Formats: sequence, structure tokens, C-alpha cells
Amino acid sequence: MEFDESLFRKNADVFGIRGLARRVLEPFQGPSLEIVPARTGSPSLKAGALTLHSLYDPEKEGNAWAQDAVAGEEAAKTNGYIVAGLGLGHHVWELLSKTRLPVHVLETDPRRIALSWRHFEWHRFGERLHFSCDMEDARKIPSGFRLLVHAPSEKLDPKAYRDLRRVLEETDREIVLSYRILVIPPVYGGSYPVARSAARALERLGHRTTFLDMAPFEGALRAIGAQTSFDLHKMQLRGIFQGFLDELIFARVVHEKPDLIVALAQAPVSPSLLSRFRKENIPVAYWFVEDFRLATYWETVAPLVTDFAVIQKDPFLSVLADKKVDHVTYLPLAADPSVFYPRTPEPEEQGRYGGPVTFMGAGYPNRHHFLKSLADFGLSIFGTEWNVRDPIFRYVREGGRRLTSEETAIVFNATTVNINLHSSVYHRGVNPDGDFVNPRTFEIASCGAFQVVDRRSLLSGLFEEEELAVYQNESQCRAMVAHYLQDSSAREERAARSRDRVLREHTYEIRMSRWIDVLKDRGVRPAQASFTGRWPVEKLIADARGEPELAGFLESLRGREPLGLEEIARSISPGKGEISRTAATFLLLAEIAAQGGGR
Repeated sequence: MEFDESLFRKNADVFGIRGLARRVLEPFQGPSLEIVPARTGSPSLKAGALTLHSLYDPEKEGNAWAQDAVAGEEAAKTNGYIVAGLGLGHHVWELLSKTRLPVHVLETDPRRIALSWRHFEWHRFGERLHFSCDMEDARKIPSGFRLLVHAPSEKLDPKAYRDLRRVLEETDREIVLSYRILVIPPVYGGSYPVARSAARALERLGHRTTFLDMAPFEGALRAIGAQTSFDLHKMQLRGIFQGFLDELIFARVVHEKPDLIVALAQAPVSPSLLSRFRKENIPVAYWFVEDFRLATYWETVAPLVTDFAVIQKDPFLSVLADKKVDHVTYLPLAADPSVFYPRTPEPEEQGRYGGPVTFMGAGYPNRHHFLKSLADFGLSIFGTEWNVRDPIFRYVREGGRRLTSEETAIVFNATTVNINLHSSVYHRGVNPDGDFVNPRTFEIASCGAFQVVDRRSLLSGLFEEEELAVYQNESQCRAMVAHYLQDSSAREERAARSRDRVLREHTYEIRMSRWIDVLKDRGVRPAQASFTGRWPVEKLIADARGEPELAGFLESLRGREPLGLEEIARSISPGKGEISRTAATFLLLAEIAAQGGGR
């Protein structure tokens, strides 16, 4: 195909500073380059035997690449883009058409820059577009830029791209990484809305998030229990149904190709499915938002996931450590201010959902007994699983149905004093050993509504004393309710302070942002940014469980910085006696990588 030299000169005049125009015309040792027409008539590019763009429709391919790149741009607070790999430039052209942010293009082969300058009117983008054929120039790029890798270009020079990521990690740990995330909620239950909120937060943070809604299977799951009275038959039927869900989820994973799976407590992911994900090197982050003493299935889940997030500390953390589960993150629950925010209910809403004293939650045994002592304050109860034969049911509104999150927020705003009592199956009221903090604590506060809440051992690490009214028993709760029903200024002051605390420290965006940082430290990287080629030593040791020789070799590296093949190879001294089979394997892998044989 013909080259447009006048177009080359226009681009060279704009971008050929510091000798770049001269450098792109100099001889360069690399695979032969060939411009070939795609079936749509647009130019594509081959480097040796590798095609760098689609031979059918390179514009459509570039458009899809760019569309993925800019998804969530504003929410992620992206300052600009680093594009590693130009090829001929179709993907970069589409990116520039979809964003007003600056773009820095890094290309290892200057000849490809020269060819691209002959085919695209890059000069139209002026000062917000930059070209370089030196990966070291990444050191000069400002903070907050998002790295985008052109995968076909990386295959031509994998070492240069590993070096690029090392440069970025050394100079700027605020390079923005956007993940493709699949969120798997439970079929139903208390952690279902938590999963919804987590998915919305990840989306707002700029990650391309898919919520795999399992709610349509609630009827089928409940129906299984009604088909037989024999526990063995129920177990068999549920096992068959779980196998179906496993295959459904895995099929969706194959389709979505996520960089990360986020699963919530009670999500229908069996140990066999988690093992399958592990075998396929698909990272799974699991948020166990339950009491470990009651929901003991964590014992089979925790060892199989990439990170196991919990809402409790000791003794749970110590128990996990005893079981050699060290990939654990303390991650308390939170609020979603886009749903739970201050509002003045409409008169109809006030009549339907409002009242002087309200409790929202399921009918656990300790709540039946405790709430009876508050009935004379004009008590209202919203929630499910309340015994219709118990006298307390007369205070249950909306027929004991499950309210939506939006309706729940209206209840909080329409109530003078919200009663918050954590669930317990072993106590008649307040659990004296209660530790984790439920989502209701954060959600009532996020609404700017007032609550009295039972004391929890982890509560003081999340809120200050003057931000919440905390009781330890029935008599204290009654006294607080009586006082705060009359003292509106005290209610408003505490409610405002607790809301400020939630917005500063306890939103789902804050939780998810922290969790993503933890996962980055564990070596999880999005496909577009690819893997850095370096691993935390502790992760390598953990992954080597079951391989004594490998684990022993890696133990000798403990305490060092994250390592790549080159660093591991340098730690081996062949001249000091016979080296082990494991050490020899690492030396061989490093030699293959150094020769461009892949990762």
C-alpha cells in the first residue's frame, strides 16, 4: 500500500521533537514489517509472522479495545493513559476519539511509529498526544495515568514490557489499573444487598463490573426442600442443583473472562468450583460477611481463594492462622450513600414506614424477647422470619415481607429512634461477646438518622463514642429510647456526626478500593495491564503448599522484595556445590525468558 509522505511530515513537525523524527527513520533490527489490507480495505500490519491488528476489520477491533479502556474513566479519576504498543495505531486512534485526556504512546520499534505517522493524522490531537520509542520515558509520565497494553505488541518484545512495568512500579505506585470483575452474590439472604453495593462501588471506582444475579434461582432452591421430607434426598437434590449452578457460573466466567471474581458469603460457589478456578489461575476474592462460629463452611472455602476477607478479628484470625490460611483481610461492612442518604419522606411514605421507634431486621430469638420490652414506645418492626404465632408479630408491618434497600432507607429516615440489635441464637437480648458490626449500623448513620445500638467489641474501632448511642442491656436501651425521643437536638447531633464518619471512612467504595489494593499486593493484575512478572515471596511460599522441595527453596528467599525470575536466578549460586532440581528449573526458566521465549 502507498505511503503518504506529506502526512508523515505533518506528524513529524508536531511529534518529532528531540530527534524522534530522525530516529524513526534509522535502521532497526527487528522482525520484517508488512502493511497488508484488511478485508474492509483498511491497512493492517504484520510483524514477521505475527498480525498486530485484525485482518478483517481493524477499526472495529480498535473500537472495542478503546471502549473497554475508557469504561469508568471518570469514576476511576484517571488523569491520562499510557499505551504500551502502537502497532499501526488503530486502537490508539479509537482511544483518542473517546477521551479528552492525554495519551502517552510507548513503542519499542521506531519503524512502527514511522509507518503509523504515514497512515494517521495524529497531528490533529496536538499536545495531548505523545510518542516515544524508549520505555524509560515512562519515568517522566505524571502520576495517576492508567496503563493499557496492546497484547499483540507485547508478544514481540516481552522483556521490554516487563521492564516497563518494573519502571512504573519503581516510580509511580499510583498507576491506575482497571479490572474486569465478576461479582457472584448469594441466591438470597442478608449478604445479597451487600453484594449489590459492592458491585456498584467497584463500578464507580472504574472497574468493568458484571453482577451475576442468582436471585432467579431462589424459587428453585426453596422448592427442593418442599419435595421430600427425607434429609438424605434433600441433600442429594441440592448437590445436583449445586452442580448445575457450578457449570452455569463457570460458563459465565469463560464468557466474561474476568480478571477477578468477587464472591460474597453464601454465594453458590462450591469447593470443587473454587478448585477449578484455582487450577485455571482465575483469582477469587471472597468476602465472608458472617459469624465464623455459626457459618462453619469457611473451613472449606478459605484455603481455596486468593484473598479471604472477614468482618471479625480474633479469635477468628488466629483460627485461620492455625489452619495455615494467611491470605486474610479484615474488611468491615459499610454503607452505600447512593441508596442510604438523608431524605424527607413523603406524607404517604411517613404513614406507611414511619414511627417513633422502629426495628429493622430478621426475627432472631434474642430480638423476640428484647423488643417486647420496647412495645410501649410505639414499636414498629420490619423484616422477615418473625413467628406469626408469637405475640410480638402484632408489631410487624408490611406482613413481614423483605423490604428493598430503597424502602429500608425510607424506614430509617421516617423513624425517630431506630433500634439496632445484632442477632444472636444463644441469648435473650444483647450478646455480651458480640464482635462484628452489622451493615445496619453504617446504613442508619449514612441516612443521617438516629440509632441506639448494642455494644460490640469492634464498634469502638469504627466510630467515636459521641457518634453513636450505645447500650449494653434492656434497661439501658429503654432509658436511652425514652431520653432521645424527647431530645431532638441530641439526636440530630449524634446522627450528623455518625453520618460524617461513614462518608469519611465507611463506604463501600472505600472498602472496595482498599481490597483492590490488597489484591494488587497479592499479584492480581488485570489482563490489559498484564502481570508485572514479580511475586511477593510470601505468596509464592503459600502457593507452594504440597510441594515440600519447592516450598523449602522459596523459604530461603523469605524477607526479600517481590521477586521475578531474574531475581530468583541471581539468588542461586551454581558454584557452591550441587544445586537442587528446583533451583535448576528456575535457572532454566530464567534463561528461556531472557531469550524471549515467554513468561
